[in-house]
Amino acid sequence: MNNFPERDWKQLRKIKDEILASACEKIFKKIESISEKRTGCEYNAYLDLWKVIQKEDNKIAEMFNDLKRSNALTKLITWSQYGFLSDKNLAKFSQETQDLIEKLIKLRH
Repeated sequence: MNNFPERDWKQLRKIKDEILASACEKIFKKIESISEKRTGCEYNAYLDLWKVIQKEDNKIAEMFNDLKRSNALTKLITWSQYGFLSDKNLAKFSQETQDLIEKLIKLRH
């Protein structure tokens, strides 16, 4: 959608930090879980941490790098697919954008 509505673009920018914080918090919880179980398996825990950070860093990059109006719809779909775009936040967007996101997500499955 090359003509992502200005109103929706402003809304996306408003919730971006909230979505990023949620994504980071989820990563911290994974790291804390690995760290809590490391006793006697420190090296394996380290390897697990490394894998988590690599995987999650790729997700963060996919969701937030190069965020601009021309790819806003793609970013919203990615946020949704990774479970970070709540129904409450989705409802803040125009009906047109909501419908398009739902349609495109169904096409991807």
